[in-house]
Amino acid sequence: MEDKSGGILKKSKEAHDLSINSSSPCFKSAAARQTSILLLRNKTTQQYGLVTSLATRNDTQLLRINHRGGALTYNSTDSCNFADEAAAVSHLGGTEQNEIIERGCALLGYAPIGHLAFVVLATRVRPAAILPGGHMVRLVAESRWLQIPLQEPGEHSGRLTPEELEKVEMMHKYVLSNAHFYCETADISRPFPSSRPVDQPSWEFVWNRWLSAPFRSVDLPTHCPHLMQGVAESRSLEDCMGQKYTLALLARRSCLHPGMRYIARGLNSLGSPGNEIECEQIVWTQPASLESPLRWSSYVWRRGTVPIWWGVELKSGGVGEATIVIPSPTPYQGTRRYFRRLQKRYTPDPVIKAALEQTGEQSAEQRQQQNGDSPPQSSDASLQLPVTCINLLRCNMQRQDELMLSEAFHEGARHTRRQLGSGAPLQIINFDWHGMIKDLKEKETVRCLWEHLQGLLPRSDLSSGTMEPVAQHSNAEPSDRCCTAWDAKWRMRWHSQQHGLERYNCADSLDRTNAASYFGAVQVLAEQARRVGITIEAENAQEQSAARAAVSKKKKDPGYSMEISSIHRRVKEMMRSRATTPETEAVASKGPVYQPLQDAESDLPPGWEARLDESSGRTFYMDHNSKQTTWVRPASAGGGGQAAPPPQPSSRSSSPQAAPQSHNSSEQASPSGRGSEIRMQMLSRGDVSDSEASDTETQAHRTSAQQQKVGWGLLGLGVDDVRVRLLPDVVAEQAEMFLINGDMQSNLYTSSRAMHSAILGLLQNEASSMSKAGIGKLQNLSLTVQRRWNNVLADGTRQLIIEMFLGLRLSQHFPSVKFPFVEATPLQDETDTEEEEDTPMPKQHAALKQQGVSPEVVSQQVLMQHAGQEFKPEAAASAGRADAAADDAALVYLLLHHTHTEAAALGLSALLALVQCTSHIACMLQQ
Repeated sequence: MEDKSGGILKKSKEAHDLSINSSSPCFKSAAARQTSILLLRNKTTQQYGLVTSLATRNDTQLLRINHRGGALTYNSTDSCNFADEAAAVSHLGGTEQNEIIERGCALLGYAPIGHLAFVVLATRVRPAAILPGGHMVRLVAESRWLQIPLQEPGEHSGRLTPEELEKVEMMHKYVLSNAHFYCETADISRPFPSSRPVDQPSWEFVWNRWLSAPFRSVDLPTHCPHLMQGVAESRSLEDCMGQKYTLALLARRSCLHPGMRYIARGLNSLGSPGNEIECEQIVWTQPASLESPLRWSSYVWRRGTVPIWWGVELKSGGVGEATIVIPSPTPYQGTRRYFRRLQKRYTPDPVIKAALEQTGEQSAEQRQQQNGDSPPQSSDASLQLPVTCINLLRCNMQRQDELMLSEAFHEGARHTRRQLGSGAPLQIINFDWHGMIKDLKEKETVRCLWEHLQGLLPRSDLSSGTMEPVAQHSNAEPSDRCCTAWDAKWRMRWHSQQHGLERYNCADSLDRTNAASYFGAVQVLAEQARRVGITIEAENAQEQSAARAAVSKKKKDPGYSMEISSIHRRVKEMMRSRATTPETEAVASKGPVYQPLQDAESDLPPGWEARLDESSGRTFYMDHNSKQTTWVRPASAGGGGQAAPPPQPSSRSSSPQAAPQSHNSSEQASPSGRGSEIRMQMLSRGDVSDSEASDTETQAHRTSAQQQKVGWGLLGLGVDDVRVRLLPDVVAEQAEMFLINGDMQSNLYTSSRAMHSAILGLLQNEASSMSKAGIGKLQNLSLTVQRRWNNVLADGTRQLIIEMFLGLRLSQHFPSVKFPFVEATPLQDETDTEEEEDTPMPKQHAALKQQGVSPEVVSQQVLMQHAGQEFKPEAAASAGRADAAADDAALVYLLLHHTHTEAAALGLSALLALVQCTSHIACMLQQ
């Protein structure tokens, strides 16, 4: 095999793609260098070795692979540690005696299996975010599984059988690229900012724990970075005043209940629901210099399937309807353990909490909760953490299967509250997402969701603070209890702590869940911006149009676009293609944002001008005499006309700041108008220069804007009002990140894109590409068939691949192999202690242990597969089956009554699925 590195000291420039949609951060990288991994083979002895030069160390290690069994050999002596990579290779005899098999930029795992061993390398990574302090979060862009033949298998192990070799080849198909991210210098397995060291992660979210076990066995715990599965996205933006800041979204998938849609639903024996995801939205400002502090804010929420024991029964070989089944009478085993795990993970730090109370920085909502509404105090502070579940399941008789599941969910919560005590702060709020959209349409549904969140988000609050250089605080201070370590150079000073958790769920934690959590995150983002001191709310029409003009100009810059992964790039290309319509082209060809309207300008008073707001399509008016703007049409030039009344929003969404007010009232004048008036007065008196007056105007604007802002001020507004208030680039970038997040999580769970995602463009103006993105009704039908097709052909194989990658049920997958590194999953840490339950585990559990089914993967689906005739689940009512049959009928109608072009939009996989389902369709049509 040829030397693919191009020389021993030549680094691959493509291995580390450092381009990111960010202005150059003022932080130096927290890593001293870039990680480099070499896999070598001695040409004479045919023995293999790993030469590792980590970003977190200044030296290079040599790890030898024992050709008998595949064990790693390393010790801390000089024979295994070298000054650099060249010295390590030279010690082995140089390139004359060694062949470089592969060079990588991260070592993701190692596994000896029988007479073979495998090294997993990331050959190309891409930066996803640069956290404060220079901590790079990297996305695995390309990876390789490198096979190493061993002369002898491990102790008590035989050679792999043909069936086992086939499974080994299947392991290579595990989806690593573009779906996993890591950080070598900071702990990102916990909410930001985590003070825990990198080698002590939260194992619930580490997907290569088994593959990294050989390195921990030789006391090299950080040689394999801890892989998170999910999404890491960031965007660098500017607020109304030019202040630069970063918005990041991290979505970590739990590995406690891994698997595909119809296999990993509900709870398993670890008390973990399927498709469980921890999401985090982080905002931080860009400091002026390396020594300057920055302001940051973080908000965390959860999404997952319903946390009770339940599953589905597939009819007609998997292509028929999926009937929800719930075991009776013990579906709540593990529900308490799950909610207690959440409470323990997100309980505020008691030391910081006490310090905030002492310094008076605790929020009013926190003090009110503690003094009035909180349950009786307990010795365990985690019992006081409120957890609120936003239940998006259908709650009507038309879908009795989901109604049954929703009622069982409520009973599970009542069961948990009885176990924890009557005052346990566990709440479920029913919000029938699909039903409300059908009855109230999208805008009113989102407004109703915000109305529900109005009492929840301020109670849970969010975390915020400043990051300060350690050198500036060498002496101990009384308020140091409000600080936690971030790294050797920085520390975090907390101003508030999140002290509650919102959890969104539908049946699968996919489409509805992503959409609802996005609209909740919009409200959180506005509050985060207020906490960190940035202005993303335009106070009047002139600011809004100016902001849109700046965004339009910035997007013409070739360096504006972000280099992202292939799956994300396809999403972007789809958005651009769908956005190119005659209407959008007409809007794009209009030129500048400010366009005079001939009809609107007729009969205006002297000095007035009418202009069009591109996002809302509304006309606003500029008074050049007083330098102010208003939505209200002024009286006619002749004086006989009356000013048009301002638009009246709904009573629930009205706000004094929803639109600019008339220029005739000094108390209602816009901040920009007051700043301009001050500037004009100063210039007319000759007191200051033009530049000094501009600075004064800017300061007056910022001060006035800050005075008008109130915490969580957007929760009382409607969709149209929020769209007008928020800067368009912020809304577009956040929506794009959630679109990517929804598609990625859906792809990992169902091998398809997210459905019903077109609603993510609800806050976009019509000219925005995001307003055309997402999945509409026609594509929803296509994805419905595609998911059912995957259930029949692909889900079982992908489930097997996931289990082998995680090291689950290895004794069943490879019966002839005795593995030297098998770590039990329950992955227990300080937040996951199995407490005594008063409900027995389903009786099939003990029998399954005797059959060799590992308890860590026992779920409702496993019980159904192994229980046979003894297991009698409660099936859904016939109305649920009829509804699923109606969905199938809609698909058939689409093919029979629409054009070939429309039918082709279903996709090849959907058509193939329908062809395979002809017998089922024929029976359905006869009915």
